Amino acid sequence: MAFSNEILLEALNEVSARRKNAEKTFQQVCDEIYQRYPELSEIDAQLKIKNSKLALVIFSGDTKTAESLRQEVTELNNHKNEILAKTHMPKAPAATCESCHDTGYCNGKLCECVKALASKLQYSRLSGDMPLSSCTFDNFALSFYSEEKNEHGVSPKRQMTAVLKACRSFCESFPNGQNILFTGHSGLGKTHLSLSIVNEILAKGHSVIYGSAQNLINEVNRETFDRSGSTDKIDSLNSCDLLILDDLGAEFSTQLSVSCVYNIINTRMMKGLSTVISTNLDIKQISDTYGERVASRIIGSYSICPCFGSDIRLIKAKKALK
Repeated sequence: MAFSNEILLEALNEVSARRKNAEKTFQQVCDEIYQRYPELSEIDAQLKIKNSKLALVIFSGDTKTAESLRQEVTELNNHKNEILAKTHMPKAPAATCESCHDTGYCNGKLCECVKALASKLQYSRLSGDMPLSSCTFDNFALSFYSEEKNEHGVSPKRQMTAVLKACRSFCESFPNGQNILFTGHSGLGKTHLSLSIVNEILAKGHSVIYGSAQNLINEVNRETFDRSGSTDKIDSLNSCDLLILDDLGAEFSTQLSVSCVYNIINTRMMKGLSTVISTNLDIKQISDTYGERVASRIIGSYSICPCFGSDIRLIKAKKALK
């Protein structure tokens, strides 16, 4: 599960803030109780003195005096516990996560609470750019697709029902190393299905990067020629659990962009990481634009989901005018 450094740092900072707030609240409770029961401070002072004496006595080898001091320390601790039992004072700051106690790490590894938080942060950022909440499998309206069969004997409604089923299956078995290619002209629901997949995969706690091919290629190219030597964006694209390339083929095609697309697709395929691509191009046009290497990898490693029918946006617009 690979999130960007920026997302992970933000998640860790939030976990740290939780811990600091809990420690502050705990200290305030302790202070209030100690004000109500001043004898607690007196006991603590005596314990400090007697424990210091006990350490020196043990070092000197005086076992009799050491035993006497141990008894006194025990009696003081018992008296303190009796007072504390009346106050119901918590023994430690209240941690949001019982596994890592709000440190962010368990056994030297990132805690699941950090990953879950990173997933929520990622969802929040994606929601700011796209209508994630309004795009789900449940509200994917098959009623917009005609039942009239084409020359191959398949209706748009039947085809899109099969595509929707394939998308649900993809999400149910994720992570699975599978890939999807949505093809078809604009307004057929490719973006809706892509965002529905994003919703499902983020809900399972996995890292997702979603963006138009044009924007992602531009970001990679900027980073490639950036003198700082940073590879954060490239690393994120090559390691996130799911990458969704929207509108492949709409970008201005150059030798550099073609190379970028190949490297992303090939690297993720070699790592067994899933990629979803939506495009208005068919396989021949993909081959003509990006070359046989890209086309062969898509043909060999992607479930190709042709989308067809009438432009749903036009159908909705016409209905709105009535």
